[in-house]
Amino acid sequence: MDLGLSTLQLSLAILAVVVVAAVLALNAWQGRRNRRRIQQADGLSAARAGGRIEPVLGDGAAPSPKAHGASGLAPPAAAPAEPGPADPLAADTLIGATGDPVAAPTLSEATDCVVELELEAPLQGARLLAVTQPLRRVGSKPVHFEGHEVASAEWGPLAAGRAYGALRCGVLLANRHGPLNAMEFSELAAGLQPIAEQLSSLVHLPDMTEVLTQARDLDARCAELDAQVGLNIEVETPPTPSDLQGCAEATGLVERGNNLYARLAPGGEVLFSLALGPAANQLTLLLDVPRAPATQDPWRQMVDCAVTCAARLGGRIVDDGGRPLDLPALERIEEQLAERRTALERAGFPAGSPAALRLFN
Repeated sequence: MDLGLSTLQLSLAILAVVVVAAVLALNAWQGRRNRRRIQQADGLSAARAGGRIEPVLGDGAAPSPKAHGASGLAPPAAAPAEPGPADPLAADTLIGATGDPVAAPTLSEATDCVVELELEAPLQGARLLAVTQPLRRVGSKPVHFEGHEVASAEWGPLAAGRAYGALRCGVLLANRHGPLNAMEFSELAAGLQPIAEQLSSLVHLPDMTEVLTQARDLDARCAELDAQVGLNIEVETPPTPSDLQGCAEATGLVERGNNLYARLAPGGEVLFSLALGPAANQLTLLLDVPRAPATQDPWRQMVDCAVTCAARLGGRIVDDGGRPLDLPALERIEEQLAERRTALERAGFPAGSPAALRLFN
């Protein structure tokens, strides 16, 4: 008896497998989303879990984190909760103060799933750039390529005019969209296949189970370290976009579009943002802790900006519950921030570092 499958039957079988995989991935995503909604952390709220640090008041007891969108704790409306590639605050390519892209990140086994491609002979960077250009992202994870330069015998970003004896690519294991999943890993494998064929190279894919386990572990570690802190300027008359612009100009903030302003570090990193607040009579300043370089003292700069804005508008600095924030309360928040930055540094992701900018994106 002929048990061979027709082309139609084979196509239907493949489609069924794809549908099942998509359903499993959706269930995993929904499970992660539900876990994020109920996750709580001591002291500072975890931004990766959808939280924002609420200033500590009274006896210094740490408040429980709240999900974005609950009780007016959502980030400024102009700042997307999950920024996409078009968002200037969250581009995969890091941007310097001049607006020029800086060097691509260095791949690391601690943050990337690294895949090596054997080359039969050294190839020019221009060709490698052209061949690898189509594969820049799988799902929500950025993909980067590096070459082993013949002249320097070191790994580095691909560049025209240089020869490379080996090639490798890395996909980020985790970011604020979650850990690398099976569908993204499969998409990476599929994307590498035509590249390998064009270069007549061999692809050495690591074990998917091990990679996904590492991704989940990294995501869990980052969730414990992730946090944001906000300050509100409460005024009697609801501030207008013109009031917001005036405060931004008076404090040296630059426009980022959609009534969102930011203080930039000399290297172009965002230290904190200013936008219309969740309540009609508020402006909100927001500090993304892992992404703001600690060397620039972003908290002090944000507090100074809040003081200036409050004086300009005849308002006061309050927490998300509308309670005034006095100097002791601000100092307690600063102590908590110092602890969080120390934890980030110990984990190998100092605030504002290239690794932190990639993971907390």
